[in-house]
Amino acid sequence: MSQPIKINYELSEKDWRNFYDAYYKSDKRFKLRFIYGTGSWVVGVAGLLGLFDNSLVAFGMIAFGLYCVFARQFLVNKAFKKVKAKPGFPGTIDYTIDQDKITGIEQGIEFEFAWNTFYGYRDVKPGLLIYLKEATFFFIPDEAISGEEKKELIDILKANNIQDLAVK
Repeated sequence: MSQPIKINYELSEKDWRNFYDAYYKSDKRFKLRFIYGTGSWVVGVAGLLGLFDNSLVAFGMIAFGLYCVFARQFLVNKAFKKVKAKPGFPGTIDYTIDQDKITGIEQGIEFEFAWNTFYGYRDVKPGLLIYLKEATFFFIPDEAISGEEKKELIDILKANNIQDLAVK
């Protein structure tokens, strides 16, 4: 790659919601919570219908089950609400990417990070999630870059030994 990849993209509320949803979907614990929650909810309803005599326990199981089933959506909404309260929301991403680093401006804050400081990346349906830490990420919507630029960016990540978290 001889030329840096330049990305300038006006974000929308949908972009933010889609990427937070993709971030939480990648956490395997939510799949287990959904299974446990559904089972707990079903047993709780069966308890109310006469499976066991303690209706307080049945209501508790229903409440716990509903919490488990909807936990991921609750966290997406909570994260979205937090970012929506920031000035300049939804904002613009303005990135310059080369072999050594990513620089740019996001939500009015300038940054520069060398690739060796990154934790990993994940190629998901709305675009690329590039993680600085396990719970801190940049996102680049598929609409912001061409397919060729996305391939180049993934090649840069691989060349800098940034792990593909989808393979993990």
